[in-house]
Amino acid sequence: MPRIHVVPPEKTHAEQLPEACTGSGESSLYVDPESFPIELHKLRLGADETMTIGALGRGRIGYVWHGAVRAGGRDLPAGSSFIVESGQSLDVTGAGEAADVLLFAASCDPLEPEAGGHVHLLPSANVPRNLALTDTGVRGGMHADAQCPTCQVWLHENAFPGAEPVTPEDLTVGVHSHSEDEIIFIVSGQIRLGRKLFPEGTAIAIPGDTLYSFTAGPNGMAFVNFRAGLPADIHFPGGQTMNEVEYWRSKLPRPVYLEAV
Repeated sequence: MPRIHVVPPEKTHAEQLPEACTGSGESSLYVDPESFPIELHKLRLGADETMTIGALGRGRIGYVWHGAVRAGGRDLPAGSSFIVESGQSLDVTGAGEAADVLLFAASCDPLEPEAGGHVHLLPSANVPRNLALTDTGVRGGMHADAQCPTCQVWLHENAFPGAEPVTPEDLTVGVHSHSEDEIIFIVSGQIRLGRKLFPEGTAIAIPGDTLYSFTAGPNGMAFVNFRAGLPADIHFPGGQTMNEVEYWRSKLPRPVYLEAV
């Protein structure tokens, strides 16, 4: 049975820059493209350090976790994102103090070539967000919905209020699976998997069709969730399904990107 890989920050290690990336800055490897169909690097850029996210045959999405960067002539503070489509490149420069950028991508080029050729920029203030996604206080936002004509990446964000320690019965609530491989990254707070709490900076790589559940830690949590293509159904143990794309469409408008200037 496929295994869920949990990578807390202390389990990462320094790594050479991701494929086709050049320039200054540091790279830490979270999810290895040799061992999972999607990959995740954390890039650290000091003030005025510039890294070029080079051209590949697939799109990549960067999420500004800490600090701020300047890219494509735009200021991108924490909570912003950018998409570098197939065949394109982008210079990303640290602004102010050190910036941490999460860089997600599929581990290999798709069999069907993507049109590509564009860079999309989404400052945090422009991210479509719903502060009342559920009546239990869950919030959500959409960075990339995999429905762009020229790129296929998906990235959404969620934030959950704090939860008290769980009972054994609570651990069975919300069990589900997705049809696609995914990476969840905890940008703040703690996530509880089973009875163990994992901190901010933890990545969770989940193979498609793998059942799992989680709850927030006592002070809440926020995460971003990446897929390399358009999601299909969410599956529940009782046989119920929910179309994930239709769910998000009912809650939020599509992102409107800025182009590089």
